[in-house]
Amino acid sequence: MLKKNEEAIAKRWLDDVLSTYSDKASVTFKKEKDPFANPVGNSLRLGTQGICEVLFGEGAIAANEAEEIVDERIHGYLCEIVKIRAVQEFSASQALGFVFQLKKSVRGALGRTARDASFAADLGKLDDAVDHIALAAFDIFAQYREQVFELRVNEVKRRVSWVVEKLNKRQGEEPAPADTE
Repeated sequence: MLKKNEEAIAKRWLDDVLSTYSDKASVTFKKEKDPFANPVGNSLRLGTQGICEVLFGEGAIAANEAEEIVDERIHGYLCEIVKIRAVQEFSASQALGFVFQLKKSVRGALGRTARDASFAADLGKLDDAVDHIALAAFDIFAQYREQVFELRVNEVKRRVSWVVEKLNKRQGEEPAPADTE
């Protein structure tokens, strides 16, 4: 059922992710398909589609335990999305909330079928997998935020070093003669 609805789920999830941006940015990210003119929208689109492909692939959830679902392929797609959101003005919960929106997107795309008791076990496995994807996303987010802060600190150090160097050069120059009366 998930594989059959993969495209609808991925589209709905992308729409949910885009709704976290301003209306103008959301429209631009959604409409512009050129990856060079719209790198953010392109990364979000490829990331959400890629995660859905891996997650809903033939027997993906049944063949894997939830802890193992975050393989290299999902990790790569997560990195693409999270590195963008880590440098934007989002709190950690806002930046990573998109992962949990996948649960809502799945249930929305499946409609009444999602409430069928015969699918409850599969949806439970999916929920576990999404939770583990969220944990991996948090690790990635922390790593990228740390890099951003290190860059900021290094930039401040560079600027301070430049100012100190200029001050030292001035101190080494002959002071201007003072007027004595």
